[in-house]
Amino acid sequence: MKDRSGLPDRVLAAIEILALGTWLGALAGFAFVTAPLAYQLVGLSRFAALTAAALAVLTLWGYVFGGIAFGVALVRSLDAASRRWDLVRVAVIAVALALATYEQRDIVPQMKTTAIGTAHYRALHVESTRFYGGAMLAAAVALALAAARRDPGRPFDEPRSRRPGRLLPLRFETHDRRA
Repeated sequence: MKDRSGLPDRVLAAIEILALGTWLGALAGFAFVTAPLAYQLVGLSRFAALTAAALAVLTLWGYVFGGIAFGVALVRSLDAASRRWDLVRVAVIAVALALATYEQRDIVPQMKTTAIGTAHYRALHVESTRFYGGAMLAAAVALALAAARRDPGRPFDEPRSRRPGRLLPLRFETHDRRA
């Protein structure tokens, strides 16, 4: 991946950003659109079953999209001038996946076996919301870090147009006529 044009890294960046954006969008869509509508439209017991099933599917897709983003971030770190932020992004993706996994494997099964409307069920719902929100936040942070990443090997002050094969930008100098 030593192509000086930066094209391989840009393709990988597009894949990583698309994977993280799709995962984050699915999580946000469920949290802010689907779950509130389902709560209003179906009974509480059906809502709980629907939510558990939706969380299982979201976790599965989280493994797919989060895994893609995780792998691509690792590959991108191989060609980076500084790997620090790439590895931070990989760690944040891992945290998002871990939070989603814990919620799906520990909290949701307890909620399935707890009577709806009880204090214990409400406490589990609060805990589930915290882990789900944490996974969403971590995915959003990883997406922001992926989008903000600079091209590898390009100094911070060098404009994109100064890379080999690019035209230099036109510069118009202004003169102060008051002098």
